[in-house]
Amino acid sequence: MKRTKVALVELGGSHDECLLTQLEALETAHAEIVLVTNRHLYDRNPHLHRFCSDVYFIEPQGKAIGDLRLMLKLVKYFKKNGISKVVFNTAQGGHVRNLALFMPRSIQCYGIIHTIRKFQGSLTQRIIDRKVKRYVVLSDDLLQRVQPPKGIFVGSFYPVSFPATKKPVEKPAGEAWITITGGVENRRKDLTAVIDFIRETPLHIRFVFLGKTDPSHPDAQAFLTTINEQGLEKRIMYFTDFVDHDLFDAMLKQTDLLLPLIHPGTPSAEQYINNQISGAFTLAFGYHIPLLIHRYYQTEKDLQLSANFYTPETFADELEEALEERTSLSGSIAYVAKWQKPFQYKNYLSFLEWKTT
Repeated sequence: MKRTKVALVELGGSHDECLLTQLEALETAHAEIVLVTNRHLYDRNPHLHRFCSDVYFIEPQGKAIGDLRLMLKLVKYFKKNGISKVVFNTAQGGHVRNLALFMPRSIQCYGIIHTIRKFQGSLTQRIIDRKVKRYVVLSDDLLQRVQPPKGIFVGSFYPVSFPATKKPVEKPAGEAWITITGGVENRRKDLTAVIDFIRETPLHIRFVFLGKTDPSHPDAQAFLTTINEQGLEKRIMYFTDFVDHDLFDAMLKQTDLLLPLIHPGTPSAEQYINNQISGAFTLAFGYHIPLLIHRYYQTEKDLQLSANFYTPETFADELEEALEERTSLSGSIAYVAKWQKPFQYKNYLSFLEWKTT
């Protein structure tokens, strides 16, 4: 039987966390998969390699004519190799627009939208829409906010698979880890609030910044200076090197609660919830780790199923309650149908209009 050939395309070299669930779903459908990306993303994700019958490396340089030629060459590859479906892991931006302009009618195109603001008047997105007619966003709550253009389908998709490793991480007995994904920086995190949280909570609570922190960045310098001046350095953990998948997975398996640090009135509030989800949400759904998030967001249906809520003024008390309820809520997250892998495999293939035999 002839296998359907699918190209999974990530031209920006990001959103690695969305790839594994797609590849697993395509494997269940016996698809022949080509991964189109840059060398750096491929090398840092060795767990993806076994799924791919071929890898096409593409390295846009930001030069208009040269990058257009790269897209034309990629389209020729698709035609020559019988690719019938192309999925854009990040279906937005100038490179995707240029590739869509050259894509033949014979190839069906699909995409993931990470920021629903792209549906609100983006000329680049309107050009992409001429070729990509079916999209997914990364939560049902985002889906409720989308007003797609006429003729465009939008569904939801949860990437709930993550690379599992056996790397052990030692966690002191009696210590609770509250993990903040990413490094120490203010752009997406309310660092001032973290200092207050650390001061107000018991000594056995440790706050983990699970991502690379640049100690020379002004945000990190200011935060770490304050932490040291107040004698709180033993209450945090951070990393100055890239956190690979093995360590990332091992740390999450020891995590008690995920703290997105999205607070109303901060820069992160403008970016998250209304227009996109935090990566911490996806980790919570996939790893079954309860979230701890500002009470302002308790109207979000996904968070009602996966989070405890707090206000900064009462954080210590609500953290204690969340830790007491952790095991129960973790079990509840695991039983939500849409966050189980078989459900998302079927959901994804339906999105791709997959014909089963």
